[in-house]
Amino acid sequence: MNDAAHPRITRTEVIGVVGLTAAFALLLVTWAVVSPPLHGPDELAYVDASMHLALGEAWPAAGSMHYLQGLLAQGVPSLPQIAADRVSFGTLVGDQAVNTLVNPMSQHPPTYFLFQSLVARALDFTTRRWDVVVLGMRLVDVALTSVLPALVWASVRRATRAPRLALLSAGALLLVPQLAQFGSSVNAWVPVVTAGALATWLGMRIATGDRSWWTVLALGGSLAVATAVMSGGALLVPFAIVVVLASRSDLGRGGRVLRALVVLAVPVVATGWWWLARLRRTGSLQPDALPTTTTRWPAAEGPDPTAFAGTVWNGLSDSFWGRLGRYEWPLSPVLVDSLTVIALAVLVWAASRRSVDRRLLLVTAVFPVTAVVVVLVRDWATYVGHTGVTVNQGRFLFPAVAALVVMQAIAWRGLVLEERTRRRLGRALVVVGPLVAAVGLALVYGGSYEMLQFRIGANGIGFLSTTTPYGLRAVAAALAALVVVGAVTGVVIWRWLGAPPAPPVPSGAPTRPATAPLDSLPTVTTNRRNDP
Repeated sequence: MNDAAHPRITRTEVIGVVGLTAAFALLLVTWAVVSPPLHGPDELAYVDASMHLALGEAWPAAGSMHYLQGLLAQGVPSLPQIAADRVSFGTLVGDQAVNTLVNPMSQHPPTYFLFQSLVARALDFTTRRWDVVVLGMRLVDVALTSVLPALVWASVRRATRAPRLALLSAGALLLVPQLAQFGSSVNAWVPVVTAGALATWLGMRIATGDRSWWTVLALGGSLAVATAVMSGGALLVPFAIVVVLASRSDLGRGGRVLRALVVLAVPVVATGWWWLARLRRTGSLQPDALPTTTTRWPAAEGPDPTAFAGTVWNGLSDSFWGRLGRYEWPLSPVLVDSLTVIALAVLVWAASRRSVDRRLLLVTAVFPVTAVVVVLVRDWATYVGHTGVTVNQGRFLFPAVAALVVMQAIAWRGLVLEERTRRRLGRALVVVGPLVAAVGLALVYGGSYEMLQFRIGANGIGFLSTTTPYGLRAVAAALAALVVVGAVTGVVIWRWLGAPPAPPVPSGAPTRPATAPLDSLPTVTTNRRNDP
């Protein structure tokens, strides 16, 4: 069914979505081949845990896993090793000797690590060079992350019924280089982030009137996938429950409660048994894999809420937008603070405007607010007990990244009402998004190969060509494909933003309206008994 509430998808829109998705995937591939092996966020720990399973070991109790000595040695040097000098994984870890250093990944379920161990076995890790195997594992995560633009587009389109705004929102992912690095490295958060984006899309469907039981079951399935990987998957649960209970439909309170119970029952049945068994054995759903320590505050000192707030603000914002490498290469504080302040100011302003769909905005906000509350509670506990803040990582917000983009889309749509201003802002994003993505990639290149200098020198290029798994040709091919696909997609979107709105459909003509301008459609979705 095509109507004013659900405008039909045009050919230009399809080209834009496919182009954005392809460009985002190529960006991730470029990250994967440029970033030194094992130099992604906690990548050494994730690869090591996967190798334990690939070697046939059982999944140990939390705190009982130790780094494989051969693999740990590859992550110590500050500069990447020459690719030709690298050995196979079989040679590297064949003796299964371990170090005394504890790998904390054993606090999670083995799901993700078992999956990556199967990838390593499929690549014949015992005979293949270890950096090539790590690249293969990275590309699996690239494939999982590449669906994010399409899910964001579908979520915003459903929430706002504004096709052009939805396409621009998908491109807004380029503003978060940290997300690109996570999605291009071996990282257990990747399936949780993808499951979170899927849950956001399904949640937007339910919130705007979808009454299908298949959507309800799929939403529960996304929770099951996330909680099967780590306890961080539980961040999805409050949003899923609230979005079902607050849905715009004529099901009545009882019908919504029943659906909410079904959404919750799916992950409980699918993964709850593992967490209950862990709770029974250890007394905790996620026991700390590292030894517990407590640092006493000096007699004349104590927790300072002001200092705590400043530390959390800097740490959370830096590591969300981009603290790259092993969290040692931050983006410019000016860029980070500007993006953060603009995003928060728009949301606060939008919450006070009647032109904004505040109900949907608040429902969607449950997702990121849950993540922020978890970070604040955990950070305050470590601050009080250890005199330091250690948990404030932007990765806790990544499962809700699609929800954050939906909130921004709803807010901007209600605040910017003039069509010419919308067009200018949209075209500005078409330019700024790729620039920020390029800055993030340049920062990783400079930090890895140019001694943290923003330059492209002969020594750096030579170093890159000899340390990446497949040399400079692979990097050049990925970059060339990215530039071509990105440029073509950018031109298509730029021209689409400038196209005049289609003429209205004559009375009595078939109801297949052309795509409207950015926000010419009504804001509030009416209740519908049958969702298209």
